[in-house]
Amino acid sequence: MSYYDKPEQPVRDSRLVIGDSYTGTACGALDCAKSGCMLQQGRRFWQANSCQMALSLMMAATIENAVIVMHSPIGCGSSLFGLTPGVTKGNVKRGKAPKQPIWLSTNLTEIDVISGGEKKLRETILYADREFRPEIILVIATCAPSIIGDDVNDVVKSVGGQTGAIVTAIHCPGFKSRVVASAYDAFYHSLISRVPLEPIDYRDYNPPERADPDYATKIRALAAQKQNTVNIFNATSIGLADEQELTRLLNAIGLNVRIFAEYCSVDELRMMSFAGLNVSLCNVHDDYILKYLQEKFDIPYIICGMPIGFASTKAWLLEIAEFYGLADRARNLIASEETQVSEAIAPFLPKLAGKRVLICGGVVRTSVEAVFLKEIGLDVIAVRAYHYDDGADPVISDLADSLDDTPFAVSNQPFEMVNQLKKLQPDITISHAGTHGFLAKAGFVSVQLWDTDKPFFGYSGIFQLVRRLVFAQRNDSYTKRLAANVAQPYRDNWFERDAYSYITD
Repeated sequence: MSYYDKPEQPVRDSRLVIGDSYTGTACGALDCAKSGCMLQQGRRFWQANSCQMALSLMMAATIENAVIVMHSPIGCGSSLFGLTPGVTKGNVKRGKAPKQPIWLSTNLTEIDVISGGEKKLRETILYADREFRPEIILVIATCAPSIIGDDVNDVVKSVGGQTGAIVTAIHCPGFKSRVVASAYDAFYHSLISRVPLEPIDYRDYNPPERADPDYATKIRALAAQKQNTVNIFNATSIGLADEQELTRLLNAIGLNVRIFAEYCSVDELRMMSFAGLNVSLCNVHDDYILKYLQEKFDIPYIICGMPIGFASTKAWLLEIAEFYGLADRARNLIASEETQVSEAIAPFLPKLAGKRVLICGGVVRTSVEAVFLKEIGLDVIAVRAYHYDDGADPVISDLADSLDDTPFAVSNQPFEMVNQLKKLQPDITISHAGTHGFLAKAGFVSVQLWDTDKPFFGYSGIFQLVRRLVFAQRNDSYTKRLAANVAQPYRDNWFERDAYSYITD
């Protein structure tokens, strides 16, 4: 029985080789994973950790004409307040209605934990359908109902005939997985299990009539249209500017592009199977859905890292072009684009030459971006990935080839990061969203690893990233003044210890 047929997806801990605690080099990380020691490593102390529910919500909140039902205590839904501005802005940028995510909570109490929350869940789903008339209701199964054993899938099935909306469950209890990337699989499994991913005749397209004298010609044209369509799978950290840049490049070599699955309606999701190729923009984000689409609809897929920088953008574009026999056309485009962007960034590069950079965030983006930074003359002094996943081995391997002796750690712990920064004293820190406050208080200039308002991918992304780095290091007076007047929450003797001394074998 395929795990796609099961009521709940497996966590990545059981499906892939994962890790959340490592220090050494990129090459050492690959060896550690192959030998099995990556799975054995942990920590004697954790300052904080992430919850896969938060990442599942990031994706679910973008679905158009949806209602989210939090099957949880009331506090679990609080993160949706933080997601609302970004989702609303993302809708507007994509020409959709500026709607905020609609969400309800079953508000589980101590009594519900004892007696069960299935009745509350059923009532909330029916209320959501009756009150808001959504196309889809996404039930978020969190820690509490998963611990007490609420049969969320049974409730979802039992209300199926009573609602106008599709009802599906996202199983994302934070305690079940050591890595938050399991959240992506949870979201995609909810689509696979309940949402039809095939276009409907006469609703999504008009098929040729057999009596039509041009029937054969129209069938071939429809097949060609499908074959020349590339599905690109986005992520919350990938904004419209990135989508437009990659669409521009693929259109330039004669391919059609559709973007999935964030900011899509149910109608748009049905077109997911109408494509000749699926392409992921992140090695650890989409393999679950891409393998399903290959198994179910025989659509091949490509996962080849993020198109950040010259080498990665070229490799990404060529791999797609070669699949379609368009490599020569792609090489001409690449040569033209590289010439233009090289001229555009030339005035900035002397200002960045030799600058010492520490980069931290998602494993794929940090690895690819680190290679690019070395390519343009910066000194990458350390790389920190939030988790290890063997799906990212190709980009980690590229990192090992380019920066073989550079320290590489798998850590999402702020106390370890501040310790390492104090010791290495980089000129610029490139880090994940949500970290820049404590970085500034520690006295370090930082640039966000991704920004949904500006491109990071393709050739436009090269220019924007270089310009942002130059701007960031022009003036560090704010961070210096802030650090001089804000006390650190750590004891002085912590900075005398190795940053990763709490990691255990």
